[in-house]
Amino acid sequence: MNVMYMSSRPPYPPHKGDQLIAWEQIKQLKANGYQVHLITFVKSEQERELVRDKLAPYCKEVFLFTAHPLQSLLRSLKTIYNLKPIQVNLFFYPNVKERVMDIYKRINPEIIHVQTARVAEYFIDANVPKCIDMIDALSLNMERRAKTESNWLKPLFQLESQLMRRYEKEILKKFDRAMIVSESDKKYLSNGHIVVNPNGTSITKQHLSHYPDTTKKKIILFHGNMQYYPNVEAVVDFVKEVWPHIHHAYPDYQFYIVGKDPVKKVTALHGKDNVVVTGFVEDICSRLLQAQIGIYPMKSGTGMQNKIVESMACGLPTIAYPIALQGISGRRGDELICAGSKEEIIAAVKGLIESPELREHYAVTGQAFVQRNYSWEHNCSRLVQTWKDAVMHRDPKSSEKMLQMLVH
Repeated sequence: MNVMYMSSRPPYPPHKGDQLIAWEQIKQLKANGYQVHLITFVKSEQERELVRDKLAPYCKEVFLFTAHPLQSLLRSLKTIYNLKPIQVNLFFYPNVKERVMDIYKRINPEIIHVQTARVAEYFIDANVPKCIDMIDALSLNMERRAKTESNWLKPLFQLESQLMRRYEKEILKKFDRAMIVSESDKKYLSNGHIVVNPNGTSITKQHLSHYPDTTKKKIILFHGNMQYYPNVEAVVDFVKEVWPHIHHAYPDYQFYIVGKDPVKKVTALHGKDNVVVTGFVEDICSRLLQAQIGIYPMKSGTGMQNKIVESMACGLPTIAYPIALQGISGRRGDELICAGSKEEIIAAVKGLIESPELREHYAVTGQAFVQRNYSWEHNCSRLVQTWKDAVMHRDPKSSEKMLQMLVH
């Protein structure tokens, strides 16, 4: 069957959560016989060549539109008079919509799949079977961001939160089906028809079997995209409030901050009190397997934190603040350590450092939990079932043929 899949960012390289989801889903869809027609945006000719090269083996067609930063900035100003979220205006180009609709008419796909509210505008009023993966509640993300921003930026984030909240309600009315990665984000949006579809992980036992036995080093590690505000906030505050206590008690331990494009606030931490900022690493598993403890003290953010699943999948004893765990459901309490305060996180780190047996316990239980609950195969199965429901919702009487094409 033909699927039209639209995303705001190219699925490759999968450095951010939405990119990872698209990359893994498209690979799964190809393996199951689906013909994916991808529409997405790139920023340069170099990126265009890379994306086309990497996605061509998995897609029937790849349509790439260029999003010029200056044009996007000017488009964001449309919010002043159209009262749509800045993030929507950033990605909406009327000429691209014309091209997209021409592509749709030629392909005549059985289902339209739109990833994130940022590109919902291209199909929000189209009378066709359509599904949107919201991933997380962007309005909630902006609301939380507003609470920690400086006084002059706070009103901007508050406004964006309000505009996005209204826009998300419109999406939920106009798309046949919607998905999100966490139960807490679904609850926030107060819509019982949203399907919760948690992310998977490609870090399986089979994947890890290709790595040689690694000697653990005295490393406590955080990893993630280091341009993402909640990640920046987490490591900066951790180094300021918590790390001095750990460093004083265990001066031979290092705190590694691993991830792409660290901002100045983060790079400034490098070299002080055994803090190491690595920047981008080619293989995150090799770093996770090397560390003794994974720590994710997130104070903001929404959706599902893939980094925590990856940490546990690698058998790394993991500590996290409650807000970082909102997208990871089904926990019994012994898979990782949930620390709700500075004092609790210090005690948790010290407890793991002092007890190899405790580290082994969390390594085993955490890894088993991920292997039971998080796979891209399960994610893609829920995706396809949601498409089936969307087709049925659009036209129950004439959808039998489409449903047969969706069933494998």
